[in-house]
Amino acid sequence: MSLILGKILSIFLIIGIGFAANKAGIMPMSSNKYLVGLLIKVTCPCMIISSITSNELHDDTLSLSLQTLFGAAVFFVIYAILGWIVSAKLVKVDPAENIGVYTFSFGSVNSGFIGFPITLALFGSGLLYLMVIQNVVLGLYLYTFGIMLVNIGTSGGKPDFKGFVNSFKNINTIASVVSIVMLFMGLKLPSIIFDCVDMIGGATTPLSMLIVGMQLGDCDFRELIKNRKLIGISFIKMLLLPVLTFLMVNWLPFAADVKICLIFAAAFPSAVVTVAIASEQNRDSIIAAEMVAITTLLSIAVIPAAAAFLMWYYGL
Repeated sequence: MSLILGKILSIFLIIGIGFAANKAGIMPMSSNKYLVGLLIKVTCPCMIISSITSNELHDDTLSLSLQTLFGAAVFFVIYAILGWIVSAKLVKVDPAENIGVYTFSFGSVNSGFIGFPITLALFGSGLLYLMVIQNVVLGLYLYTFGIMLVNIGTSGGKPDFKGFVNSFKNINTIASVVSIVMLFMGLKLPSIIFDCVDMIGGATTPLSMLIVGMQLGDCDFRELIKNRKLIGISFIKMLLLPVLTFLMVNWLPFAADVKICLIFAAAFPSAVVTVAIASEQNRDSIIAAEMVAITTLLSIAVIPAAAAFLMWYYGL
């Protein structure tokens, strides 16, 4: 267990380095656009391709995939309902027209930007494959059901099917689909190409953690803590969802890897893309951005705790 904890902490210490680098002017926010572009468009797709295509197809792969699809779909609906209950009934967000933004952000998870590299580093390529499957359901949640959620209390709320289709045109989704097809067809990259892709993909975890640290370093936490309701909802999200998901899936007839995937994903912060979607829908995108910042900060403690518990409980 000490080796596991050491591995977890070493990954999250990189966030501290990114934070310090931002404060020292080594990684200013002006570099954020280029670093995120490098991560999303180069290293992350390489990581997905190398990790998934290096696996061997097993008899239960299809079953695991279907279990993950079903489980993720059910839980995103549950998360949305919980988000509305917490925002509208428990915390009682004011003005009421912002309840939709809180509900939408509450139910989202950052399984791509943060989830993919951490899952690979801690659990390996097998679980990363399931997290990729979970991310497909996340896209459906964000651009269809999520559009209706963010518009709660307004005249909007129609599913953004165009946005949903466009979400599948990004390079990470394409890399995921290509990798899954290659896995099921038994196709492998030539060794020289695979080694190149694998080395580039290996930069994803440290780069993503450095970027998270840099972004946190640029946050004005004195302004964030003034919104007590936002902090309360963020705390509830980060503490309630992993625990509740564990209580719900642990007794289900799912494979252990599927359970770990669903529980671990619930420990991730709000998805960054919620900010853009809220803005496109003319909702208060600042609230979404602030929830991303606060939940990302909280995830520095929640994700290691969740990972350590899952490794212990499921005997990894």
